[in-house]
Amino acid sequence: MLGNGCPQKHRERGVVLFIALIVLVALMLASVSLVRSVDTANLIAGNLAFKQASIQAGDFGIEAAAAALPTIITTTGVNTDLTPTGNGPPTYWYYATRRETDAKGVPMATQVGGGSPAAINWDNVPVANSVAGNTVKVVIDRLCSEPTPSVEDIELYCFHDGASDDGSRDVSKPVIKSVPVVYYRVTVRVTGPRSTVSVVQAILGR
Repeated sequence: MLGNGCPQKHRERGVVLFIALIVLVALMLASVSLVRSVDTANLIAGNLAFKQASIQAGDFGIEAAAAALPTIITTTGVNTDLTPTGNGPPTYWYYATRRETDAKGVPMATQVGGGSPAAINWDNVPVANSVAGNTVKVVIDRLCSEPTPSVEDIELYCFHDGASDDGSRDVSKPVIKSVPVVYYRVTVRVTGPRSTVSVVQAILGR
């Protein structure tokens, strides 16, 4: 009886070992899957954080454009394109007329109605600011359809705000005419870590 029982015990031990190996392999695969899942989640979270940081850095570009507009209007010449190459000064590109836009609404180098659209070479746009590893570049285009609108032409050719009718306080007083506010489109392109690219736009009136 004892002699007949030993082979049975050896066979049972072999089955247990085989099952244990299968369980270990399953646990190892589950561990690898869990580690990869955690790594992917961390990578996604990191990318989202970089993306959010690049969008926030776009505010610095909007502020730079707002600070530059008075100089453009009074000094540089509001009717002249200013597209320097390299890292400035000035630290922006300015177009006196409205640009064509691509499918995402990003302005192009071609004026509206100016023929085949050509993309802006952002590598040539000077750096306006650097924020926490993010590079900020700014392009400003005046929302006018003519290159050199006079004061009388603004209401006809530009996106503007302001009353177009004359008025006065009294019949015997001089005519009062409001000064229209012309709108400018500011496009800020931010590049950051992990090839993050964000584009932020704002409309400013001056």
